[in-house]
Amino acid sequence: MSIEIILLGVIIVLAGLLGFEKRESRLERSKLINALIARSAQEQVNLDLADKTIIKNTTKVETKPDLIPESELDDETFDKYMKGELGA
Repeated sequence: MSIEIILLGVIIVLAGLLGFEKRESRLERSKLINALIARSAQEQVNLDLADKTIIKNTTKVETKPDLIPESELDDETFDKYMKGELGA
Protein backbone atom coordinates (compact mmCIF):
# COMPACT_ATOMS: atom_id res chain seq x y z
CA MET A 1 0.00 0.00 0.00
CA SER A 2 2.74 2.46 0.88
CA ILE A 3 4.74 1.74 -2.29
CA GLU A 4 1.72 2.75 -4.41
CA ILE A 5 1.47 6.07 -2.58
CA ILE A 6 5.19 6.73 -3.12
CA LEU A 7 4.89 5.84 -6.82
CA LEU A 8 1.82 8.07 -7.17
CA GLY A 9 3.78 10.94 -5.59
CA VAL A 10 6.66 10.37 -8.00
CA ILE A 11 4.27 10.36 -10.98
CA ILE A 12 2.66 13.62 -9.82
CA VAL A 13 6.07 15.28 -9.38
CA LEU A 14 7.22 14.09 -12.82
CA ALA A 15 4.01 15.37 -14.44
CA GLY A 16 4.55 18.75 -12.77
CA LEU A 17 8.15 18.90 -13.99
CA LEU A 18 7.07 17.97 -17.52
CA GLY A 19 4.46 20.73 -17.53
CA PHE A 20 6.98 23.25 -16.21
CA GLU A 21 9.52 22.23 -18.87
CA LYS A 22 6.95 22.62 -21.66
CA ARG A 23 5.96 26.07 -20.37
CA GLU A 24 9.59 27.21 -20.24
CA SER A 25 10.21 25.83 -23.74
CA ARG A 26 7.21 27.76 -25.07
CA LEU A 27 8.46 31.00 -23.47
CA GLU A 28 11.97 30.52 -24.90
CA ARG A 29 10.53 29.79 -28.36
CA SER A 30 8.49 32.99 -28.16
CA LYS A 31 11.60 34.99 -27.22
CA LEU A 32 13.54 33.43 -30.12
CA ILE A 33 10.79 34.30 -32.60
CA ASN A 34 10.70 37.89 -31.28
CA ALA A 35 14.49 38.11 -31.65
CA LEU A 36 14.29 36.90 -35.25
CA ILE A 37 11.48 39.31 -36.14
CA ALA A 38 12.94 42.39 -34.45
CA ARG A 39 15.08 44.74 -36.51
CA SER A 40 16.64 46.47 -33.50
CA ALA A 41 17.08 45.98 -29.79
CA GLN A 42 14.36 48.52 -29.04
CA GLU A 43 11.89 46.66 -31.25
CA GLN A 44 12.76 43.41 -29.47
CA VAL A 45 12.08 45.05 -26.10
CA ASN A 46 8.74 46.31 -27.44
CA LEU A 47 7.79 42.83 -28.67
CA ASP A 48 8.70 41.26 -25.32
CA LEU A 49 6.67 43.90 -23.50
CA ALA A 50 3.71 43.29 -25.80
CA ASP A 51 3.86 39.56 -25.01
CA LYS A 52 3.80 40.26 -21.27
CA THR A 53 0.97 42.78 -21.45
CA ILE A 54 -2.45 41.55 -20.36
CA ILE A 55 -5.40 43.43 -21.80
CA LYS A 56 -8.50 43.57 -19.63
CA ASN A 57 -11.75 44.83 -21.05
CA THR A 58 -13.34 46.71 -18.16
CA THR A 59 -15.76 48.90 -20.09
CA LYS A 60 -19.40 48.10 -19.54
CA VAL A 61 -21.67 49.03 -22.37
CA GLU A 62 -25.23 49.69 -21.37
CA THR A 63 -27.61 48.90 -24.16
CA LYS A 64 -31.28 49.67 -24.48
CA PRO A 65 -33.31 47.23 -26.48
CA ASP A 66 -34.43 48.75 -29.76
CA LEU A 67 -37.56 46.66 -29.99
CA ILE A 68 -40.23 46.11 -27.39
CA PRO A 69 -42.35 42.97 -27.57
CA GLU A 70 -45.90 43.62 -28.65
CA SER A 71 -47.24 41.79 -25.63
CA GLU A 72 -45.65 44.40 -23.30
CA LEU A 73 -46.87 47.39 -25.28
CA ASP A 74 -50.12 49.14 -24.35
CA ASP A 75 -51.37 52.55 -25.48
CA GLU A 76 -49.70 54.53 -22.69
CA THR A 77 -46.34 52.84 -23.19
CA PHE A 78 -46.60 53.35 -26.94
CA ASP A 79 -47.31 57.07 -26.49
CA LYS A 80 -44.40 57.41 -24.02
CA TYR A 81 -41.91 55.79 -26.40
CA MET A 82 -43.17 57.75 -29.40
CA LYS A 83 -42.80 61.04 -27.54
CA GLY A 84 -39.32 60.02 -26.42
CA GLU A 85 -38.24 59.01 -29.92
CA LEU A 86 -39.64 62.09 -31.62
CA GLY A 87 -38.36 64.44 -28.93
CA ALA A 88 -41.82 65.90 -28.30
